[in-house]
Amino acid sequence: MDVSVIMINYNTYNLSKDALESIFSYTNEIEYEIILIDNCSPDGSGERLRNLFGEKFTYIQAGANLGTTKAFNLGLKYATGKYILWLNTDILIKENFIKKLFDYMESDPQCGVCGGNLLDFNGKPVDSFRRAFEAVGTMRRRYSIFINLLLKLPHKRFGYNYSNKPRRVAWVGGADMMVRRKVFDEIGGLDEVIFMYAEEMEFQYRVTKLTNYTIMSVPWAHMYHLENGSIKPKRKKYNEEWERLILKGFPRYLYKWFGEGDVKKYLKIKISGARKLKMISNLKGAKDQADRYNKLIILYKECLNNFHSFITTLQDIAVDEGNNK
Repeated sequence: MDVSVIMINYNTYNLSKDALESIFSYTNEIEYEIILIDNCSPDGSGERLRNLFGEKFTYIQAGANLGTTKAFNLGLKYATGKYILWLNTDILIKENFIKKLFDYMESDPQCGVCGGNLLDFNGKPVDSFRRAFEAVGTMRRRYSIFINLLLKLPHKRFGYNYSNKPRRVAWVGGADMMVRRKVFDEIGGLDEVIFMYAEEMEFQYRVTKLTNYTIMSVPWAHMYHLENGSIKPKRKKYNEEWERLILKGFPRYLYKWFGEGDVKKYLKIKISGARKLKMISNLKGAKDQADRYNKLIILYKECLNNFHSFITTLQDIAVDEGNNK
């Protein structure tokens, strides 16, 4: 098997259906399989997709909402491909995209991870990779009002490869992350402490630190991505359970690689940033948004005030089990 495509569905029937149909329509000249994990979608979309496409993909019912990392690692156990391609469900393919990534990996044995150039559904470039790994400093800049105003001006995407040459990057987005199977064999799968967010970055940071493989942007492979299309409905209103799960993402990456000090700085930055966003929302008359940011401030303060307990949630499962003995 050349490529194993892993996709995770959670209440995204229409998005997943369109994505799968585009893959079937445009992928040829390689041997590939699709492994779709359904995270126990309450709307029954997993079973509907299985009934619609039959044996065109391997269907795995997770039995619970495992998030992205555990679901991906579950799919990895069934994958038989030389390369593993993680595709979001909020994507569309309109060319032989998977074959292009496969061909590049075959031509560059030093490449461990690669991704293509992403476009929004209107065909405009969107961020497809990062030139550097995220850190506390980049979080501060993200909440800078001055920088956000600058970004509203017409500009080229910093995370889009406008050249016609492959480019070495820090990490590619999880929407289309192709990984050499040997890399997983060497350093393991995604970090299961993370529920979602930052999981692809943490994995590729591990690739950079623990292997000699490179991470590359392949500019001639294009794919359409409805960024955050599968999770936007969840972010409209405050959901404490959801927000606590998300707080196992970027903080886990910081804790694992940079220590407790950076996690504490991160929480303080999040509080400061949420205050700014709350103020802007109030000025705009967006009361629901302002209320959400206010509740986030309360949550982040709670994590900061109970920092030791919060850090415990970021530790390896094995470590937690050992401490409970």
